[in-house]
Amino acid sequence: MTDLDARHRQPLPTVIAGDFNATPDAASIRYLTGLQSLGGRSVKYHDAWEVAGEGQGYTWSVDNPNAQSEIGGIVRQPRHRRRVDYAFVGSWDAHPKASCEVQAASLAFDLPVDGIWPSDHFGVVADLEISAAPSA
Repeated sequence: MTDLDARHRQPLPTVIAGDFNATPDAASIRYLTGLQSLGGRSVKYHDAWEVAGEGQGYTWSVDNPNAQSEIGGIVRQPRHRRRVDYAFVGSWDAHPKASCEVQAASLAFDLPVDGIWPSDHFGVVADLEISAAPSA
């Protein structure tokens, strides 16, 4: 994924979002956020939830009836709650001609609509302010 971004990089910061099936302390997430190198390589993306989210930001939780049976069969822990879905934004060093400030991060689909839960994961919404970088 990061190789694909590097090959197709544009002036505006890259946004990578989705279900990563990994908690913030996993090597893959630590690599993406610049906290750990892998194979002698490093990158730096901003985790929108880490920058501007409130609370734990759990996106896969027994609180969601759509996830309960899957969590029960895989994890087998009755109070399982994890943050495994992310929105990452490219950093200034990869995009020196633009700026992307994470204004807010929140959960989506974390409440039922007419008694129906939309997914087995809660989504992540990131409000971004994108602009040209100031001239030096």
